[in-house]
This record gives sequence, C-alpha cells and structure tokens, in this order.
Amino acid sequence: MSNLRDVAKKADVSLATVARVLSNDESFKVTPETKEKIFSAAKDLNYIYKSKKTKKKPWRVGFILALTAEKYSDPYFTSILSAAEAEAEKLDIQPIIARNYNELLKPEILKEFLDFELDGVIIMERLPADMMQQLQSKIPHIIGIDPIQSNLNIITFDAYRATTIALEHLIQKGNRRIAYIGGAGINEVFDDTLRMAAYRETLRRNDLTFDEAIVRNCDWDLNTCGKQTDEILALENRPDAIFAGSDTLGSVILGRIFASGLRCPDDISVIGFNNIPTSEHTTPPLSTIEVPTKTIGKLAIKRLHELLTNTDTEIYTISLPVTLIERESTGGKSK
Repeated sequence: MSNLRDVAKKADVSLATVARVLSNDESFKVTPETKEKIFSAAKDLNYIYKSKKTKKKPWRVGFILALTAEKYSDPYFTSILSAAEAEAEKLDIQPIIARNYNELLKPEILKEFLDFELDGVIIMERLPADMMQQLQSKIPHIIGIDPIQSNLNIITFDAYRATTIALEHLIQKGNRRIAYIGGAGINEVFDDTLRMAAYRETLRRNDLTFDEAIVRNCDWDLNTCGKQTDEILALENRPDAIFAGSDTLGSVILGRIFASGLRCPDDISVIGFNNIPTSEHTTPPLSTIEVPTKTIGKLAIKRLHELLTNTDTEIYTISLPVTLIERESTGGKSK
C-alpha cells in the first residue's frame, strides 16, 4: 500500500509539498506543473490522501443579565447562568462574556461586547429598541429569558399564573388583606407588570379590596424593601400576609417582622418567589413559588444550539410550569 512518502519520491518533490498540495492548501504557492506531477503520481500509486481534521472552534456566546441590587450574585439569575454554562460545555459552546444592562448603557462597554463577534447571546432583561437593533445587527442568534418579545425565541415561565398561585395559596389559608412588595424590569412600569395585573385580578375575583397603601415598588432594592416593610407593619390596619416579589425580598421581610416583635405566620404570613436554596433555611422556612431556573438555563442553550446548527430556525416561546412550595411562613393558621 502506497503512502505519502512514495508519492513524494515518484513526483520528485518534498514530503511537505505533497501534503500541502493534496490537502488543497490555498495559501501554498506551487507551479501548475508541480501540482500535475503530484496528482499524477498519487493516481498512479492509487494513493488517497486523508486530511487531518482540524478541531472546529467552539461557538462563542455572551450573556446579558438583568440588573438587580445584587448585580452578579442574584441567586435567581446565577442559577440560570450556571445551568446554561454547564449545558454549553456539553455542546461545544463557549461562554465568552457576561454584562448587565446598566453596563451596556456605556458606549465603550457595548462596543466591547459587540466586538467579541459572538455567535449568539442570551438576554435576561427586556432591552430598549436601539440596543436590541445594535445586538441584532452584529449577533446572528438571540435567545430571551423572561422578556417576551415577538421577534425572539423565548424561554420563560408564566409570571401571571405564578402570582395567581401564590395569592390563592394565601387566600386559602384565610388571609384577606394581602400586601405586595416587588419591582419591575428595566424599561417596565411597575403598575403594568404581569404580577401587578395578576395581583389585582386575583383580589377582585375573591372579592378582596385593592389597597395601594400596602402595594410597594422597592425596585428590587433590599434596603428599600426593609423600610417599606417597616411602614406596612406600622399601619393601624396592617395586612395579614405579604407577597414578596422574590425570595431575597422575602428574607428581608421576615427579618423586619421579627425585629418588630411580630411572629410569622401567627401574626402575618409571607410567601416569596423563586425558591432559592436559602429559602428553606430562613426563620421560619419561607413558602415560595419554585421557578425551574436550571431547566430555563439548560433549554436556552439547547435552543441556541439548534439555531447555530440550523436544525430549527423557527421563532417560538417555551413557557415552563411553576410549583407552589409550602413551608412554615404560611403555615395553617385560621383567621
């Protein structure tokens, strides 16, 4: 059986020349006559050149995180991010850069993000139209998490349904006056969020009064949440339950209830949102709505991989179910 060395000997050229000609190396300059000698020699010797496969470069992706008080340590978003990174490693996708909305408002940081020549990006926040246009002009594939935008593939959960489940749970436990402390996303109006819509509608459907005095927008800031909780607890007609927009806010609310001398759930119930790992270790353990963050992160990368490999180019939304996790902070009192 002939080999590369035999071809080189018959064509009277070097081994390197034969390898580069037979591999169709366009950067290698050689006369047409030499090429012809090499191909003729290979044919005469029945030699078939097997090129060495070069390793495909991994796809490069970035992340745009939602801006919260905890910036890069928010347990909800870090759970999504860690699951996405684990799935990316399996699919030869390389996470390159992560930035949040406020950082990308600076032109030099947005330019740096775009200069990475990413194959795809996963965004966790609704972005303004001009920023989205710049991203879409430079990045072929964009996946959204949470922000519902008609021109993107979205991996999300039903925030309206999730809020309804939380409130119905409090109502079933006998609570009639339910406060809400939460926030809105970037470029969202608090009163227009899905959670506020669900809050109002659930109260209405259960013949409960909506009272704006016990609805507070803390902008996801923990210190603001603490102050607002103190104000609500000091009301003469204080609520008998509080719905917290996140478990992190819920833990702050539990702390302020304890500091006020009240007891949870005997004096006031609390339910959170997200089911972060620390929620079962608060005092008392926090009831919450579990959002499947790890599945969201995993599916976001899988969907991006489908787009990168052209196996599915449709645009659609995947909405995942949520689960009520009942713990002691809403435990079975009767009012």
